[in-house]
Amino acid sequence: MKSQFMFSGIGGQGVISIGELICTAAMKEGYTVTFAPSYGQEKRGGRTMCQMVVSEEMGSPIISEADVLLVMDERSLHDYEHQVKKGGYLIINSNLVEVKPERTDIEVVYAPVNDMAQELGNAKTANMVALGVALKYLNFVGLDAVKAELKSVFPGRKEKLIPVNEKALEAGYNFK
Repeated sequence: MKSQFMFSGIGGQGVISIGELICTAAMKEGYTVTFAPSYGQEKRGGRTMCQMVVSEEMGSPIISEADVLLVMDERSLHDYEHQVKKGGYLIINSNLVEVKPERTDIEVVYAPVNDMAQELGNAKTANMVALGVALKYLNFVGLDAVKAELKSVFPGRKEKLIPVNEKALEAGYNFK
């Protein structure tokens, strides 16, 4: 088993955080994980992206083509659409991406993750909604394993944020 995937967006959208979260959950499931984050040089609003490979053995940390690509903004779509493998999945935050992908050989999922997070009462959980959507297309770790890792993401006084983030993950996972 080998899964290659990318998450991309604008700094502050929590793209790197959800990448770390799913990688940690995969490691606890016994997989070998590589995580390669990339940050723009801007102080705010710069490009953030992470490439992840989850497999049963060590391999290249850089993906050749993504099984799943999650884009949280329009520029990410333009920059990385070509990296999705034929028949792979492209998940688009339809609240911030108005253009349609050029490719017709991939499966496209439009998810209004910002609206969904707002409906849950916390706009900051849009990244967790997006991760929930992506989990349906990643075959190595389940929703419960990711939810179990929220305690390490929100320790101590931040534990009060776990329930709303669990709801955000579930909302994304149950989308469509």
